[in-house]
Amino acid sequence: MSNRFGVHSEYGKLREVVVGILDDFTLPPYGPGLEHYNPELRAALEATGGRVLKVGEAMPERLERAAAQLENIVATYKKHGVAVRRPRPYTDSEKAYLDSLQEGHSGLYAADPVYVLGTHFLELNIRRAYRRKEVFPLREAVMGMIEDDPEAHHVAVPHATPFDPSAEGPGPFLEGGDILICGQDVIVGRNDLLCSNQAGIDWLARYIEPYGYRVHAMAVEGNMLHGLGVLCLIREGLLLAYLPSIVDGLPEPLGDWEIIELREDEARTFATVGVSLDQATYMIDDRNTRVMDELDKRSVTPIPLPAADLGFFGGDIRCSTLPVARDAE
Repeated sequence: MSNRFGVHSEYGKLREVVVGILDDFTLPPYGPGLEHYNPELRAALEATGGRVLKVGEAMPERLERAAAQLENIVATYKKHGVAVRRPRPYTDSEKAYLDSLQEGHSGLYAADPVYVLGTHFLELNIRRAYRRKEVFPLREAVMGMIEDDPEAHHVAVPHATPFDPSAEGPGPFLEGGDILICGQDVIVGRNDLLCSNQAGIDWLARYIEPYGYRVHAMAVEGNMLHGLGVLCLIREGLLLAYLPSIVDGLPEPLGDWEIIELREDEARTFATVGVSLDQATYMIDDRNTRVMDELDKRSVTPIPLPAADLGFFGGDIRCSTLPVARDAE
């Protein structure tokens, strides 16, 4: 039997997830909205001469290692009793969707195109148009859970205004990697160059606050992608944060939490982009040894996983993971 649909925290008992896939991974030509990519990947995109980058052809060994790391994440979830769903590959029609705005297609980072907030399944608008098609296979992967739960809601952000280049324009833009649940408070990262903008946050507040939630925008500075790129709620009262990028300070609901402060290199190796299995266990990119020591000191057991090749493409463990069933505590 499927777990109960709904996600009610960042650190309660995790019961079911959707993990992305690397089928026919194809990146767009380099342009606005891709500034967060590392220099090697940016150079590879720029060298295509305005064409898409078929990753399996251009970087076969890198892609093979990333695929192995992704499957290791899946195996780790299953080892710890977390049910795993996978999205299907794209149809040809879906691959061509919005190609006039930005070519390419990826199913790797399942956390960004949709989000489960409480019992609300939100279909979002990613700033990079080539990723908006990811909604279709992810919707299909969880629709059975939604249809089986009379308390589930299914809603979509209004379509982003067509704009060239695709990463600009008024949006509204709202991305799953920016959203963190803290009880009835919802923290949403805002970076008007790379991810969610104020129009997307305003839409979320109008929709979700009548259900008892409170939405708090958190400005993220520089080319750090997403609120999750600089902030992670490990358990009640404990968080990881790269404070230099949180320009106005932590949102008010987090004011009295204990902070494990990160260096820039730790933020760049995705220390905040792990996944809590519960309040005492945190899956983390294995490059972050100092952070793991700090978690150990606070009775949180880290599960180190190799993810450097996965992270090469701009995301990490949490980016590839969409929680669909998680307890409040």
